[in-house]
Amino acid sequence: MNSNIRNCLADLARLRRIELSPGWAEKVDEVDDFSADGLAHFVDQLGWRTVVSLRFDPRANEFPLMVHHPELGWAVAERTEGSGKVAILRNGVRDHWRLDKDTALYDVALPEAPGERHFDRAIDVFKSAIGRRTGPIVLAILATMLVNLIALGTSLYAMQVYDRVIPRGAFATLWVLTGALVVAVAFDLVLRVIRARLLEREAIEIDSETSEYFFARAADVRLDARPASVGTMASQLRGLEQIRSTMSSSVVFAVADLPFAIFFIFVVFKLGGIIATVTLVSFPIAVAIAFVLGKLIKSNTHKAQVSSNRKNGMLVESIDASEIIKANRGQWYFLAKWNALIDEVHRSDLPVRNTQSVAGSIFGAIQQLAYVGIIAWGAIEVYERNMTQGGLIACAILAGRINGPLINQLPNMIVGWTYTKISLSMLDSIMALPGDKAQGAELLRPSRLHGSISLKDVEFAHPGARVGLNIPSLEIKPGERVGLIGAIGSGKSTILRLASGLYAPAKGRVLVDGLDIATVAEDILRNHIGYLPQDYRLVNGTLRDNLLLGLADPGDDILMKVAELTGLSALIS
Repeated sequence: MNSNIRNCLADLARLRRIELSPGWAEKVDEVDDFSADGLAHFVDQLGWRTVVSLRFDPRANEFPLMVHHPELGWAVAERTEGSGKVAILRNGVRDHWRLDKDTALYDVALPEAPGERHFDRAIDVFKSAIGRRTGPIVLAILATMLVNLIALGTSLYAMQVYDRVIPRGAFATLWVLTGALVVAVAFDLVLRVIRARLLEREAIEIDSETSEYFFARAADVRLDARPASVGTMASQLRGLEQIRSTMSSSVVFAVADLPFAIFFIFVVFKLGGIIATVTLVSFPIAVAIAFVLGKLIKSNTHKAQVSSNRKNGMLVESIDASEIIKANRGQWYFLAKWNALIDEVHRSDLPVRNTQSVAGSIFGAIQQLAYVGIIAWGAIEVYERNMTQGGLIACAILAGRINGPLINQLPNMIVGWTYTKISLSMLDSIMALPGDKAQGAELLRPSRLHGSISLKDVEFAHPGARVGLNIPSLEIKPGERVGLIGAIGSGKSTILRLASGLYAPAKGRVLVDGLDIATVAEDILRNHIGYLPQDYRLVNGTLRDNLLLGLADPGDDILMKVAELTGLSALIS
């Protein structure tokens, strides 16, 4: 597809210094290049945000923009000129159009590449994703509050039945109250279903957004800065779902459930007076115990998480290196290491599970003691006519609500938060690794590179190495063919990685056409510099996927022609 709208959007992205993915417009249907609605239809198919029509003269910092004329079609407006004109770019040609009632300017929000946004800490990524979805989360919190109010209605229903219906035989009142409570329970069911669906849908979107960011960030880590164990690094990304789930549930608990626990204590005080002291004491004790237990399991949780990551990393690496392991009969060596890691995980995980089990037992005991305290003290208050029998039943139900579901969440939440903090610290370590380009750097996008490569005063050494490369000067002119000869480990491959921009020198500069290679946009660099590693790995997918990796699909005819030229056609056949 080679429509005018497509070309203009490509020019707009280039002028805004935004990199579009290869084949970004492959699946877009043909649109009318002269229609004012053609751009909106095109952008809608891409899944980008809505096009905004600008009714007033835009400010200088809002350019470049898309501009439409009913007879001339689409172009990119670079700036306004005098006499009501606008400087435009169209198919590589610059011109001027007059701004009149038929000419319209449009702003298109181009998609930001995953991992482009800058965050200082991993938790900021999740805060940003959750913060953009405050609407559904607020609705979920409101639904939780209504569910808690319905729980309050259940206790008041019991109080009315015991205090008014039974002593007086007011069965008409009983049917009215029962009908109202049945409606409330049905409403409670609907609210719970809506809340669950809201949270699950938003959880999926949050998970997709954060996973995309961290995957892109991990992929952007400079090759020479990657940790030695790639498998362990990969397993560190597994904590994303744990973080998202814990943060989402914690927000609802902190904003909706916890305040209602305090509100229920106030209601118990209004209904039962002095017996509210039982809940006023048991609730803070339960919260304090939960935090103490959280402190106790923190170190063991950290050890269990680290050991688990090492175990998963070893699994990935042993499967990846299975050919070498089998050829050297290394199965027993890796099996011994695997068993040692399993034992280490169990040694660290067992105290966590034991503490979690003890916490559940303690909170169960607190719940039962609080119930016994309410009933025993309440019986005395009922006998002394300080409260009614129905009020005592209502207080017992509310006390169970305070010390039951709310407190029972605390052990799992404390453990979850401990794991979450560890996962966040591991993600922070990934975010601290240097990327292929500096955050916020303004990259150059030359239309063509001719192939001149220079290394000036370049020094490089792998992490932990005592010696490395030291190249005072090396220049390769366009068209030259240069062979590198040297012993194994002398730095031949390292020079190639430096020259192709995959490694960054510790000192000195690598220049391509006189430009520092670190300042050239990656898509421009990869389109002009081809790099073939010694051991090429096929990625998961078809042969077509591997051949077109990073390229737009040129069609089967061109693909087969290249296959014949390279001798690959025999393998394909």
